[in-house]
Amino acid sequence: MRENTKEEIVLPINKSKFSKNKRVIWSVTGVIILAMEIYIAIFIKGGFIRHYIGDVLATAMLYAFGRAIFRVAPINLAICVFVISLFIEAAQYLKILEILDVKSSTLRIIFGGTFDWTDIICYLVGCILAYLLGKLLIS
Repeated sequence: MRENTKEEIVLPINKSKFSKNKRVIWSVTGVIILAMEIYIAIFIKGGFIRHYIGDVLATAMLYAFGRAIFRVAPINLAICVFVISLFIEAAQYLKILEILDVKSSTLRIIFGGTFDWTDIICYLVGCILAYLLGKLLIS
């Protein structure tokens, strides 16, 4: 008869690559970027900073919070954040909020109001910068 034995599988995890300190650093970075985004949304009514830097910071913020929460390869996270940004921009293009008759001002702020091709470029730049700066400064 076969004995009921369990073998334990041990996977080596390099804890230094995903330490608690790095999670805290990424969380603080995300909160700082969020504060900058809120400042831009409240006090800057137009121009380069509002329309372009805000979009770059939005993807950088998502990347920072993603690094704080998930154990994924940094490049995969950057790609995922970019894809999420593309979905949001596609929702703007298709006017999903209007079709669904969404009245929530919070959702309208998060999803934005209008489609713009330059937003996609800003999202890409934000993901690349977040990834590269993370590699150089934090990782």
